[in-house]
Formats: sequence, C-alpha cells, structure tokens
Amino acid sequence: MLLRRKARPQPEIYVASFADIAFLLIIFFILTTELNKPFGKELQIPSGVTDPAQKAKENLTVNLKPGFQIRYGEKAQEIRSLPELQEKLKSENLLARKEEDRIVILDSSPLVSYKDYYQVVMAITKAGGVLALVEYEGGDEK
Repeated sequence: MLLRRKARPQPEIYVASFADIAFLLIIFFILTTELNKPFGKELQIPSGVTDPAQKAKENLTVNLKPGFQIRYGEKAQEIRSLPELQEKLKSENLLARKEEDRIVILDSSPLVSYKDYYQVVMAITKAGGVLALVEYEGGDEK
C-alpha cells in the first residue's frame, strides 16, 4: 500500500496591517507637506560703496515705523496709508529720471511687520524707484 502524504496548508500572509500602515503614512505625509508656495520678488539692490558725488545729491527717503507711520522726503511729510505713499511716489515721476536719480532710501525700523515692509518695497519698485536699504546693527529701536 502506498501511503499518501497529507497536503500541507500553504501559510498565508496577514495583510490587514498593511492597510493600517499605509493609512498612517498617508496621514503623516499630508500633515507634514508644505502646501504654501513662498512668495516674493527678486530685487536688485545697489552695492554699499560710498560715492562722494552721490552724497551731494538729496535722495528721496522713506522712514518706515511700526503701525505704518511713514516720514517721506526731505520735509518729512507724515503718511498714514499705502495709497497715500503710492500717490506721493507717482508724483515724483521716478520712471522719467536717470537710474542714479531714482534712488529711494528705505529706512525701516526693525519692529515693522513684514507685511508693511513688503508693501512699501513693492510700492517703491512699482513706482520705478531703485531701492537702497538702511541696515540696522544691534538692539531694537522703538
């Protein structure tokens, strides 16, 4: 008599946990993915070389303080809103000037919000001004 071997049952792979792991990975990647694209505009900033002939000229200066307080020009006119600044810059007719005469100095307090700073930079750039920045070193200014 011939003895037959019993057929062994094939081992099964338990795949129910794979769905749980895949779901957890999907949630992880959704939560850690950054969906906002950074925004901004590339600016050409003049070099920091001091030219004695340039000091003789009076450049337009915009002093930006917290709370959107702006002092504009040599006479230090007070400006309280962005549209008012845009009108002042438009009245200067910067686009009709030579590039070296279009310099607008932006003197911004370190306490100014990024949003206000960015809006003023864009207003100067749209008006045709060549932006020159004043850099602060050290502590906070009030």
